[in-house]
Amino acid sequence: MTRREQYLGVVRDATFHCLFPESASGEARRFTRIDPTEDVAPETEELNLTRYEGQAIIVSGIPGDTWVSSASVLDTAGPILTAVVEKAFGQTVTLGEGS
Repeated sequence: MTRREQYLGVVRDATFHCLFPESASGEARRFTRIDPTEDVAPETEELNLTRYEGQAIIVSGIPGDTWVSSASVLDTAGPILTAVVEKAFGQTVTLGEGS
């Protein structure tokens, strides 16, 4: 059985910026629903992260060289928790207008 990993990061400009695990920290990750054994281009089922813009999220999937396969979003954070996550991992905290 292939081992699933969990990734914590923040979505900026529709791109997932990984904060944890440390081995992937700072990398922009791409996620697909496609199983790694399928002979299908991963782009055909890439997770659209635009709805999570500005949020910290946790994604689970099977790591690969370029893509994380069989991926799904496990949880999302609101603005306050996202700011705490960014601060804890030494990232820039931006809460938006009026904050």
